Amino acid sequence: MYVIEYNGKINTSLHVLVKERPAIPSPEYDYDTAKIPGRDGDLYIEQKSVKDITITISFTFACRPDRWQGIARAARKWLLEKGDRKLILGDSSDRYYKVKHVVVNQTEREVKEVGEFSADFVCEGRQYIAEGDRPLEISFEKTSDGEKAEIWNQYDESLPVFIISGNGTFGMTVNGSKLEADVPGQITIDTQREVAYKTDMSSANTLVTCNYEELALKPGNNTIIKPEGFSLQIIPKWREL
Repeated sequence: MYVIEYNGKINTSLHVLVKERPAIPSPEYDYDTAKIPGRDGDLYIEQKSVKDITITISFTFACRPDRWQGIARAARKWLLEKGDRKLILGDSSDRYYKVKHVVVNQTEREVKEVGEFSADFVCEGRQYIAEGDRPLEISFEKTSDGEKAEIWNQYDESLPVFIISGNGTFGMTVNGSKLEADVPGQITIDTQREVAYKTDMSSANTLVTCNYEELALKPGNNTIIKPEGFSLQIIPKWREL
């Protein structure tokens, strides 16, 4: 039996079944086109970003007629509520898709006991590795430039979350790109969302100076240098096509 997990719930907990494994569209990079005089066709210039994909999943359920509407409503609520928005497919449980939008299509009822419907999950084109949601175990060594660590990324370029603890002026580099911050105990910097916040979730954007895109962890080796007197946690947010 094929299952999915969405918003932290498995479909069978809502008494609905997945009819078949969904087809997964191939992701595609965003690109620009340009025409060059004297050259046939267009020139395609690929960007770093990837287009969204839509994963359509078909569901079915069978129950007593008096329970039919209740199960249908519970399934719609599950799919449309604001949860963690992580879609996990049963045969790839170590990865998930980030869902941006869900459309629940009409529920068909050909007989009183059976219902069928589908849902369209609009997702980021890349898959995220579940292990990448946990802080890395990092060993920093002292150098003349500060405390240094090397991080190996075996996946695509990722946009990590940095959690900085300490007090005072903090400055670090990621592959030579600078981040500076005034740290009032602890701040979290989410490079994908391009936001910084304190432990009480209030904004710390004005306390941080950086180019978020330049703080990405590139495929291969990445060098992090930070000052002494501060602790640094890195949640890498590993991802791949």
